[in-house]
Amino acid sequence: MTVTFHGYWPTHPWYYLLGGPILMPRAIKALAILSGYRGYRAEEIAGADRLPEPKRSRKLDRVEQDVLSQLRADLARYRHLAHRLRLRRQACGVPENPVVCGDLDVSLGLAFAHVYNGYAHVVALDETRSRQLALF
Repeated sequence: MTVTFHGYWPTHPWYYLLGGPILMPRAIKALAILSGYRGYRAEEIAGADRLPEPKRSRKLDRVEQDVLSQLRADLARYRHLAHRLRLRRQACGVPENPVVCGDLDVSLGLAFAHVYNGYAHVVALDETRSRQLALF
């Protein structure tokens, strides 16, 4: 699944400036799943997975709590910025020949990246948790 608009990925400010669709969180999650990307904390999650029990479970629990807390905050920020962009588009439309993007476009691209990473971490954690370790 490729999501580009005029050649820009949703992490790029011009994606929003040129009128790219605002993706719903479930679509961002689907992108993270399909991409195979595991987020910038993938090595930390893999390292925790290699620990012996019960250290493994405790470390994965801490990482998961941190990831979910950050994802909730990132989703709130993304939704707030998406709402502001919708209001701007209703009031002003999409510029025909833009020269420079504004703070809102930059912020939305960054917020998308944070949410995408958060979902990638959740996927990595889910995959790690789904594997049963040898009990003996």
